[in-house]
Amino acid sequence: MPLIALLLFATLTACTGSGGKEEAGTGNTGPSEPGTVKESGTEEIKPVTLTFLSAWNGGGAGFPQDQENNPVASQIREKTGVTLKLESITTSEVEKLNTIFASGTVPDIVNAPFWSTTGGEGQVIKKAAMEGQLLDLTPYLDKYPNVKRLVTTGIAKDFNEFDLNSPDFEGKTYLIPTETPDGTPESIHNWNYGLFARGDILKALNVKAEDIDTQEELYDLLIKIRDGGFKDIAGKPVIPAGTMWNGWDYGQFLAGWTDYNISDYREVDGKLIHWTQTKDHEDRLLYMRKLLTEGLFDLEAFSNTSTTANEKLTTGKLAVFGAQPMLPDLSKTLYKTNPDMQYELLGPMKNKSGQIRTQVEKPGRSGFPVLFLSANIKDPDAALRYIDYVNSEEGRLLSYFGIEGTHYTLENGIPQWIPDVKKQFDENPDLKRDAGLNYLPGRFIGAFSDTVTWPTPEDQKTQWQKLEESFSAKLPIKIIDKVSASYLAREWPNYQEFIDKTSSLNFDEEFKKALFAASDEEALKMLHEVQDKFKAAGVDEMAEFVAQKAAERDDVGF
Repeated sequence: MPLIALLLFATLTACTGSGGKEEAGTGNTGPSEPGTVKESGTEEIKPVTLTFLSAWNGGGAGFPQDQENNPVASQIREKTGVTLKLESITTSEVEKLNTIFASGTVPDIVNAPFWSTTGGEGQVIKKAAMEGQLLDLTPYLDKYPNVKRLVTTGIAKDFNEFDLNSPDFEGKTYLIPTETPDGTPESIHNWNYGLFARGDILKALNVKAEDIDTQEELYDLLIKIRDGGFKDIAGKPVIPAGTMWNGWDYGQFLAGWTDYNISDYREVDGKLIHWTQTKDHEDRLLYMRKLLTEGLFDLEAFSNTSTTANEKLTTGKLAVFGAQPMLPDLSKTLYKTNPDMQYELLGPMKNKSGQIRTQVEKPGRSGFPVLFLSANIKDPDAALRYIDYVNSEEGRLLSYFGIEGTHYTLENGIPQWIPDVKKQFDENPDLKRDAGLNYLPGRFIGAFSDTVTWPTPEDQKTQWQKLEESFSAKLPIKIIDKVSASYLAREWPNYQEFIDKTSSLNFDEEFKKALFAASDEEALKMLHEVQDKFKAAGVDEMAEFVAQKAAERDDVGF
């Protein structure tokens, strides 16, 4: 049988369990179900199909073409009895969550953003939990040790107390974190956010990527690109600068007004203010307007769909983009057809303190994707059995590397790709996706780091792994082991009133609208109006309260 056919259609055999309590993941920890048979410590589990929603714009990119019968899905079904019906979105995450909760059509399992309970997706999810639309997982945690590990490991202590396990939940557990570190600093994922410029354009302009690290130098570079007559792969004019979908992440173009912050508060001239009130917003607004009005920035950046944004990216249409390196998309498109157009990391850009702009973290993660189950799920044990298994030692090996002997071998406990398999995956990443090896790590697995657990030998790293690591070396994570001042605000007597008054205010959306105002004067007026609305809601009084509370302790960070 040809190797590719073997990868996608191999007959799968059962693997032995790991045997450890924390890593058992064999699906026999839950209660017996009608029609099941337990024999010699094993359990024959009835088949069940569950619905799964990836509530992330563009989150379906990693889904295999054959959702049910790819090698990984087949193996998981053999172990857990579960088949997933996968669904994703290409629209707003908040909009989708509001829709499923309002209509009562919550899929069995959902993965969604959870950055806070005071706004955005997290606020929607918390409200749904309080309304009884999410399943309380508390009675199940002792049955599924790997799920229990996910809800207790790699989470910042303040986020754990105030958000993941909000006091309003009254001790009930509704959410399962994913993409969390294993509790060690080395396991914190570096997303390598920054600005990336096409290497061939930099070369033509005789510009070194590392020399572009301030707002002024960035502006001068974009002027040169605009006037340089550069083309994309179709021979059409490039756009000097842009982003991925929905303006993600235009903030990378505003690095000069950022700092190493872990809260919503800023110290300015000895006074604590809320982030919405800083005068930096005026400079940020006028700078972005200058880029837009002078033809230096994509006018469609804030309305791009994921499809449109990816097309601009993978055809080299964007001379400079702000986001992550986007190597999964670029490595199989632009970098194959036009390797000379490979993007280089600018700078890194400097923040307002004159240090590089980079990822700021606490020892545990604050904000992450979460899984939750519908309160109406008919078989919660099946869903938790699935999640528990893929987070076992055996399940993680399957999720990341596939079938032992077919895709990889174990050498001294470290999985190694079979050379022919690795070659085909490197040459055609879609083969890896369709084997089922892309969607599980990013949406189901947490409290874990594959790079820490299974370090790739240097001689086996792909050029894209090496490139990603080169970005990480230039963008080391900044760890701040402090309690975020934002949590102190929740003790303010008028906090809930403030939340209610500002719940309909979206500062970032109003800022984006101001970018397209008829004049700078009108834009500044729009900015000041939204700032004044926060003032009217009591934001200055809240900041004063936080400052007083912060002065009473020595472990608070801003």
